[in-house]
Amino acid sequence: MNVTNKKMFSNGMIYLLSSVLTQLINLFLIPLYTRNLSQAEYGHYDLIISVQQLMAIAITLGVYSGMIRFFNEFEDKNNLKNTAITFSLIWGSLCIGIAYIANPWIYLKLFGQDPSAHLFIPIIVISSVLTCLNTTYSSFHAMDFKALKSSAIQFSTILTTLLFVIIFFIHFKMGIVGILLAQLCGNLSVFIFLFMMDIRNFKLMFKLEQLRKMLRYGSGLLLGDVSSWILTLSDRFLIKGYMSFSSVAIYSVGYKIGMLINPVFINPFVSVFTPFKFSVYKEVDGKEKIANMFRLYNFIGWFSVLGLSLFANIAVDLVAPVEYRAASYLVPIIALSYFLSGAIAFYSLGLHIANKIKVNSMITIFVAIINIIANLILIPWIGIYGSALSTVIAYVVANGLFYYYGSKYYKLGFGLLYPYKFLIVTAPLYGVYFFCMSYIHLIGIEILMNMILCAGYVLLSIKFNFLSQDELAGFLKHLKLRKVDKIVIRSSD
Repeated sequence: MNVTNKKMFSNGMIYLLSSVLTQLINLFLIPLYTRNLSQAEYGHYDLIISVQQLMAIAITLGVYSGMIRFFNEFEDKNNLKNTAITFSLIWGSLCIGIAYIANPWIYLKLFGQDPSAHLFIPIIVISSVLTCLNTTYSSFHAMDFKALKSSAIQFSTILTTLLFVIIFFIHFKMGIVGILLAQLCGNLSVFIFLFMMDIRNFKLMFKLEQLRKMLRYGSGLLLGDVSSWILTLSDRFLIKGYMSFSSVAIYSVGYKIGMLINPVFINPFVSVFTPFKFSVYKEVDGKEKIANMFRLYNFIGWFSVLGLSLFANIAVDLVAPVEYRAASYLVPIIALSYFLSGAIAFYSLGLHIANKIKVNSMITIFVAIINIIANLILIPWIGIYGSALSTVIAYVVANGLFYYYGSKYYKLGFGLLYPYKFLIVTAPLYGVYFFCMSYIHLIGIEILMNMILCAGYVLLSIKFNFLSQDELAGFLKHLKLRKVDKIVIRSSD
């Protein structure tokens, strides 16, 4: 491997390790919540988190997205980071003030008669501000190919959150507000540490050209971000409207297991691919390099979708009581939707290169409308499964539109239908599992069968030439040769 590929591989392995550890903590949190909250309370908590993520869009204004986009266009990276941090501190403080003033008029409409409802908005707004600041630091290190520092920020946040959950939620039994306070304190602890470590390099500043570019780019993504929220989180409110908080809770558990593909595979992959694509797209063989990344994305991605689908039944039983069992059938649909959403990082490349942010946002808005319409049709028909299926439909449409418009500015070296070829392999294998589960009642046999089906995916993918033996052998060779200690040392250089 050349130096660039070595660095990419090292960073990718660190992001993967960090994501796996982070998700293990998240998985530990789920049974803490589901076993200490009623099903209706857990559904209510999930709606609160959905509101928080919507508010976070307005609070962040996409400033760290702008920093990522223009990171390689300014010589003084530290000034770029300081400008982003300064703006986030000032704008975030203003948002916190507005939240306290507006809270008495809106909390009842959003959260009903919960005794602690008046605390929800101030807490989630402060948490969102802190998350924005921490993400800015994490993105800064990621763009500088310092994967260890970037991933440590994310892992430290979830670890400290767990500690505060044990204090506020488990020990003091503060319910939903205890979980929210734990998230706030976790983010605050990490930010204080990051700021103190950065104090020598930090200076309050507004580099107007840098800020203008970051905000123009980031604010151009706002409508798209809102539309993305509609795609991924608004369905909870529709499920609540048509069904109940308990249905939201079941959907949430299935969603959290299905979305494991995101932190375990898609996020680490995109964390590596984002700086990579902006650094190679101008090269003579840039399209070939991006196409090779896409082949690898699809092979590992479909393997992840299949693996999550096969082990969904076991996973749900591990993290939730028996009344959540129906969530296992949601997992394959949710995992597939996240896989399709990750492919947008490839299909939208042309729009980002050309800075066509409005086109990017308009596509996402249109797809969000498709998602809402599909939800309104399918939820009354097939309930929570209709909501999950609506997201898949929306992302299929999104990929088609991003491919069409993105190709006008940067033609990719692969076709729109390439990912769906893997259904030739994954659909029959999952069908075998679904049929056999009617006759298997021992967990040991189920695990053995699932492992055989996963191995079958690899063999059939090679058989159908989705990935060559040489590509697979090379990938496994790199995995074997790269030791974790070398990865840590090189990434911290």
